[in-house]
Amino acid sequence: MTIRKKLFFIALLVSFAGCSGSAYDNQRQTSRFYESMFHGGQADVAKLNLFFTRMPKGGDLHHHYTGSIYAETYLDWVEKKGWWINPCTLRIATTREIGDCTSVTVPQLVANNTLYRRLLTLWSDMDYGNHFHDQPPPDSNFFSTFGYFGTVSNEYMQDGLDIIKQRAINENVNYIETMLTSVPVKGAEYFSPAEADKLNAQLRDAESPEEVGRLLDQIAVRLGSNDKFLVAVDGYVSRLTTIHQGIDTDAFTMRFQSYASRVSDPLQVFASLYAGFMASSKSPLIVGVNIVAPENNVVALADYTLHMRMFDYLHRRYPNVNRALHAGELTLGMVRPDDLLFHIRQALEIAHAQRIGHGVDLPYEQNATKLLAALKKNDTAIEINLTSNQVILGVAGKGHPYLIYSGYGVPLVISTDDSGVSRNNLSNEYMLLASRYHPSYAKIKEYVYNSIKYSFLSQDEKASAKNVLDNKFTEFEKEMAGLGDR
Repeated sequence: MTIRKKLFFIALLVSFAGCSGSAYDNQRQTSRFYESMFHGGQADVAKLNLFFTRMPKGGDLHHHYTGSIYAETYLDWVEKKGWWINPCTLRIATTREIGDCTSVTVPQLVANNTLYRRLLTLWSDMDYGNHFHDQPPPDSNFFSTFGYFGTVSNEYMQDGLDIIKQRAINENVNYIETMLTSVPVKGAEYFSPAEADKLNAQLRDAESPEEVGRLLDQIAVRLGSNDKFLVAVDGYVSRLTTIHQGIDTDAFTMRFQSYASRVSDPLQVFASLYAGFMASSKSPLIVGVNIVAPENNVVALADYTLHMRMFDYLHRRYPNVNRALHAGELTLGMVRPDDLLFHIRQALEIAHAQRIGHGVDLPYEQNATKLLAALKKNDTAIEINLTSNQVILGVAGKGHPYLIYSGYGVPLVISTDDSGVSRNNLSNEYMLLASRYHPSYAKIKEYVYNSIKYSFLSQDEKASAKNVLDNKFTEFEKEMAGLGDR
């Protein structure tokens, strides 16, 4: 090698070392800047908001589409449809109603500030906790919102996804895994009324997994051979494929979860789950199946173990379909103590959940320390939803099991749940995390990268999303290092 070549390579190595050192210095200075926002146990919330709004946040993995659209947007869609609002009930009227509660147009509603503000408190959690007003229990207020805007929520789904996408891009989120909608199947349609009643009773009376499996075999054969059921699944896949067109870019990706509602009869729950598993096996855009609705509902509580066995059954039939389950979205006083003992464990051990949504009742579960060890061993991530848990369950601060999960090394991801109803965003969830628990900057970055690691993207897609995240963090830490020097 000539002297000139040797000098060239030495210069190149020095250059690389300088770049590496600069990136390291920026990360270190960003960490110092983050730590400077905490004084005597008090957090500088304004600076944290700036910091986390600018910070790359990877993915939002616990995300409901209908609950993520703001009420104001739903009103825009009501106006676009030419529909009305009933001023007494504040529900959508698709035809004009005349009488004591004559329907009003959206512009008429908005012009009446008192009526408009009242609608926003019913269609979301706006103003729920910051002043006194007549209000239902917090969980009822949250879940009731879907009944108000549900009429219009699916009318402009492509527009809604574009809004969610742009909102994500604006706050440096590059992946969303949203629970979009369930497959439109009705379990009772494929059986006579007498058959449906008998199967529902038999499923609820079944005492063993084997007995449940035999009944589900019967149901699956009927559903799987029914042309109407199969057409519904294929139509669902086709619709989501069409809706997804134009969403993905080099810097942003969106995927969907299907789901079943846990407050329906067993036949309906299984039909929805079966259709969801089938649809997910047919499309790479539908990356997993979930189960939703209030976990403290009477039906949801009574049928909980049965639902877990349905997931177990379908997992054996479709081993490559991913599973994320709402589990442990409960707390002391909300349900009888016996109902706090097993929900997370059964989601893990029976339903084979790869991710657990909420997991708040952990401190009350039987053998909680063994459960923590099992979650860690299975590499099962917990989706932490701080705003949602505070509003629905009244669980916040040191009452939340975040510190238990993090202390035991259970993998965690930070997510929004229903940002339109809660009127929050992913940046705010990180701000709450930091201001309440003060994790290190390195730990926060770990959570961000977890949102890609524990996503249901393919390995190639994860690698691509991680590369996007790497580049974004390089730029972010360069910017924050400069702010920290001021």
